[in-house]
Amino acid sequence: MVEPHGNVLAADTRTRMTPPSVQANPPFLELGSELARALGTRRSERLQEIMRETSLPPEIILDLALELVDIAAERLAPPPIRRFALGLGAARWRNVSPRKRSEILRRAAKARWAKYRKEKNAG
Repeated sequence: MVEPHGNVLAADTRTRMTPPSVQANPPFLELGSELARALGTRRSERLQEIMRETSLPPEIILDLALELVDIAAERLAPPPIRRFALGLGAARWRNVSPRKRSEILRRAAKARWAKYRKEKNAG
């Protein structure tokens, strides 16, 4: 097994760590002054780093970031409350004993039938 010399690793690190020259960047990878001012120093520097690493223009990176925020918001948002008759009925009788519930429903049914009979006899 061949062991690498310290100079080889140092040379590799040195070449990798050197900042790219301004002439090597295509014009679409430059951040506009208005956008940089709007983003602030820290965010604009981070955006420029990502632009250099990915070779993507800022518009595409910002679009991707917005899509990620949308996806995260959908995952974090609680599902809407679904109100349906059975669920509302269960919630209404949640703290009522079965005997009391039966009594109340019996009275409601009798009142309904009495109303029906009253309409039938009047008509």
